Amino acid sequence: MSEASGGEWLVPFRGRNYSGAFSQNFLWKRQNVYVMDNHRAALWCWLQHIDPKQRYSLFHVDQHYDTLASRMTTWLDNLPPAWDLGIDEYLARTVKHQDIPQPLPLFGWDNYLSIFLAVFGNAMDAAYFATHGEGTTPNCTHMNCDLWDVPSNLDYWLNESHAPWIFNLDLDYFFWHGIDAERPQCMMTEAYISNLMRIVSAHLSSGKISVLTIALSPEYCGGWEHSEAVLDIVLKPLGIEFALPR
Repeated sequence: MSEASGGEWLVPFRGRNYSGAFSQNFLWKRQNVYVMDNHRAALWCWLQHIDPKQRYSLFHVDQHYDTLASRMTTWLDNLPPAWDLGIDEYLARTVKHQDIPQPLPLFGWDNYLSIFLAVFGNAMDAAYFATHGEGTTPNCTHMNCDLWDVPSNLDYWLNESHAPWIFNLDLDYFFWHGIDAERPQCMMTEAYISNLMRIVSAHLSSGKISVLTIALSPEYCGGWEHSEAVLDIVLKPLGIEFALPR
C-alpha cells in the first residue's frame, strides 16, 4: 500500500484529509512504534504495550498539553466497559453532551491524555512535558521542559525513572505558528530533531521506552507535506522506512 517497511496498517490510509479533533486518516505500526495523523489514537496504542496498573512514566513532546478537562465527568461516565477493545471500537466510542445535539467521539486529540491520566494516573512514576504551553495544564505532578534543554537533557531525564516509559511525540512541537494567516514553519534544525531522536532510538533499543507514538498533526504543521518531511527526519535515526501512499 505504501513504502512502509515491515509495518502494519491498523487504520488503512484514507488520504491527506483534514484531521481536526476527531478524524483518523491512518494509523500504522512497526513493533512498538506507532505513526498516526491524529494523536487521539495514542491512548489505545499505549495500552497494547504497558500495564497501566503497574508503574510507568510519561514523556510528552507536543505543542499542546493534550489534557483538556472541561467535560471530564461526562467523559469518565462514558468510558468503554473494558480496555481490551480493538482500535476501530476505540475510535468509534462516542459521548452525548446535554448542550450538543449530536453525539461526539469520546477521544479527541485534546483529551485522550487527560482521560488516560484520570483513569491510570495513580500508577505514574514520572511525567515530563516538553510543550509550547498551549492548552489546559495537566492535572498531575509533572516537570515542564524548555525546548532548548530537551536534546542535551533527554537522556538524563529518561534515566531518572526505572519504570517503563511512554514516549509521546507530536511533530507540531517542531513548528512555529505564524501570525494570523501565516503558515506554520519548522523552527527546529534537522540536527536538533535528529539528536533528539537518536536518544529516543537508544532507549527504545534498550527497552527503557516501551512504546513510542508519533502524530503528524498536519493542520498544525502547515500541511501534510511539511509533516511528512519532518517525519522522515524523525524516523531515520530509528531505522524505520515509512512513506504514505501517493
